[in-house]
Amino acid sequence: MSSLANDFEKVLRAFIPKELIPATWKFDEKKRRVENIQSLMKCGQLGIVKSAEQLNRDIGSYMGFPGSTQHFEIDPVVAPSPDDYTSLKNTMYIYKRDLFLLFDFKDISSLRECQREEVEWVLNDCLQQMDFGSHHEMIVKPDIKTIIKDGEEVLKNVMPFLELSKDCEKIYEDSKTRFMETLHVDIRETVSECLEDIIVDHSTEKYHFELLLIINWIGFIMMGIENFVKKESIHLPPLNSVSLTKPVIRLFSIDKNHFVMADELHKTLKNCNIDVSGFEKEVFGMKELSTFTFREVFQKVDKDVMKNLEFVKMDDFRLIFAQTPIPTCDGGYCNLAVDVLRDVLMDIIVAKKVFQTIEEKNWIYIKKFFKSIEKHFDRTRGVYFIDLKNVKTIKELWENEYNSHLKHSLSSSKLMTTSKKNLAVDLAVVQCQINSLVRKVPMLLEFIHKQGACARLSIVGCELCDGKTLTEESVPITEPKGSEKKEDALQKKMKPQSLKETQSEPEKLNSEEAKSDVTTEIPTIEDKPSQKKKMSKKTKQPNPSEEAKPEPKESNACPKCERAGKFTREANQKLRISKIEVKQLKKGLIRNQLENEEIKQKVMDKDERIRMLERLLEEKDDVIKEQEEKMREQATIIQGFQTIEKEEDTQTVYDEKIEKIKSVQSNLLAIKKTLEVENPVFKCAETMHRLIMNTKNEETKKMAGMEMRRFEKKATEYTEAVEDRLAMIQCNQFDAAEEIPELPEFPVFSQEFRSTFENIMKSRPPVICLQLLSSSENASDELEDTECVICLNNMDIENDTTKCVYCKRRYHNRCIQDWLKVKMICPTCDSRLLDEEEFPVLV
Repeated sequence: MSSLANDFEKVLRAFIPKELIPATWKFDEKKRRVENIQSLMKCGQLGIVKSAEQLNRDIGSYMGFPGSTQHFEIDPVVAPSPDDYTSLKNTMYIYKRDLFLLFDFKDISSLRECQREEVEWVLNDCLQQMDFGSHHEMIVKPDIKTIIKDGEEVLKNVMPFLELSKDCEKIYEDSKTRFMETLHVDIRETVSECLEDIIVDHSTEKYHFELLLIINWIGFIMMGIENFVKKESIHLPPLNSVSLTKPVIRLFSIDKNHFVMADELHKTLKNCNIDVSGFEKEVFGMKELSTFTFREVFQKVDKDVMKNLEFVKMDDFRLIFAQTPIPTCDGGYCNLAVDVLRDVLMDIIVAKKVFQTIEEKNWIYIKKFFKSIEKHFDRTRGVYFIDLKNVKTIKELWENEYNSHLKHSLSSSKLMTTSKKNLAVDLAVVQCQINSLVRKVPMLLEFIHKQGACARLSIVGCELCDGKTLTEESVPITEPKGSEKKEDALQKKMKPQSLKETQSEPEKLNSEEAKSDVTTEIPTIEDKPSQKKKMSKKTKQPNPSEEAKPEPKESNACPKCERAGKFTREANQKLRISKIEVKQLKKGLIRNQLENEEIKQKVMDKDERIRMLERLLEEKDDVIKEQEEKMREQATIIQGFQTIEKEEDTQTVYDEKIEKIKSVQSNLLAIKKTLEVENPVFKCAETMHRLIMNTKNEETKKMAGMEMRRFEKKATEYTEAVEDRLAMIQCNQFDAAEEIPELPEFPVFSQEFRSTFENIMKSRPPVICLQLLSSSENASDELEDTECVICLNNMDIENDTTKCVYCKRRYHNRCIQDWLKVKMICPTCDSRLLDEEEFPVLV
């Protein structure tokens, strides 16, 4: 218990910034994880976190990647159950290295805790003997129920040996021998050594029954895994050695932009013996951890190959403090570049509280830090990942900058605190500060926009998204005014200059003036009080030659500096005039060059036409021969047409399949258009709002909220299903329309909600997206038309309408009342119909 608790604490401290964990807080090994997190939240530093349960789940997600136990150097028992991922074909996948974690047999075995620990220890040693390949590889998620059924065969073979007997050692040896025969040859020695170590602490005479249970469960698991990898043709030496046949590619996303790792695509296809020469050179020329968009993959990979590719959608979620490491094909880990930037911003704002602790003059250090890491956030690349080694370097640079210049910039007594009671306000403040920070450092906003992650980081009113341009702030990245280096630099500027220095000064400034129209002014003594004091000290000790001279009138600036500035401005004016003249001369030169080129081209065109006519005359005989050859080819073509006619029947069948798939695609596009136009989630929210505003019953309001969340979840799943099927059809992953999975049922309001709505609102709730409902859901007592037959105007079936009980047709109350004054029958079906106001129902 102690070891496992310490391992969880290690991951917790790696996930939460150290500034948010008070030094007085201690992890209590006797309490549950959530209880420890609750005690940490009571310290008041984690007001941005929603709840202890949510933080516990985030920590579990943070360590939910293959190889996490080695990465954090913790016990494998602490590792959470592996996550599963869905492919575009709705197949469940897991990381191959997480295969053993699925076999958590606590719920299906009768072993005690100590026995389970022994089994897990042996299985972990077996795991070390497996060749899982790169830790980014994925396999189909196994069906545990099927594996358990296959493993039961092992138990049947050894059950007779579980009977008690006096000769305990013989029973154990016989059972061990039979058990070893079920294992693969290459791991028998490993298991045998582990069992011998167990016997040292547990003699067979006293614990033979427990030992038999241990070896039986080891065989149970190993047999199940071996049967599974062979059945699914999974390459997992030594249990199964087969060549890779079906490439599995991870599909990442930022909002609605989908992409894959370029190196992973190249390596996976090459390992499956698929030709990658078309884009191999391009991949080799790309920077580390670059990506291809899904559209680029479709263009680069052959269509027949695309049909066999399995794209597995990776979860697109973000944790609050740090992101889950993503395995790479070279054995390392990485994160999305934009997520790395977000984590750094969160550390600056939430952990270090820079906005509350530093003064405006110290912002220069923040800009200096971002300037130092600019190479890691490339604004010229598309979406890409950053290796965790570089992520560590970025965070170390920030820590050094913070500790050196910012940590003690303001006393802790002035630190502003935010309310812990209102989570929404805290999150809003953080997002507001992120928006402010990326505007202060425009290169960050450019990078975020280039990555297509403006919505991901909640950037409000991105100027680049609106087609505007950003201007870099003209504040130079130098030390603040109070530093010694800057004083020394200014002191050197204030020293009298020689004639050569005065003359060379404008030449140095000319290059700077050519880049900017802002006139450079040399600082005066009044601008720098510290320098004024130094100058005054010098004037107290004049030279002997200067004592006889009268004291000159005091000036606000050095005369030499004024002359240098004047000379500089005159030189700049002359330079601008000369530049204008040079530009005019260049334009004239270019104009003359273009005229000469046109004359040369005309002469060349005439010569070329003459040569072409000569060639046509020479090739006259060849043209006649070609015509004769074409006549013979036409005869061959006619024969080919006869053969083609025989093949048309086969082609017709293929065309029919294509047409069916196109028909399904057309229906899906129509459904997608309906969802965009109807906006079912918005209509559902509007209906709930109407109900809540017309009732004071808290239970009804709570029921309406639950109904809205259920409807929103189902509608979102339905929309994603439509998008996935359209993407798979576009990738030609179906050979026939029958292979396309059917869409789930479009959600409708529950009967309980409909009854409640009708009782309160005195009308039926609206039917959302009526055309998307299945026949069973659509087979209601309402017709699909929304027009009144009498006045031919649109009507709302919820209010002010009357329905015929026979044909189910509805009419405006006003229209049908006027009609019934003339004829007391339904205008559509001629059934008898009475005015409800004139002939009310008798109670």
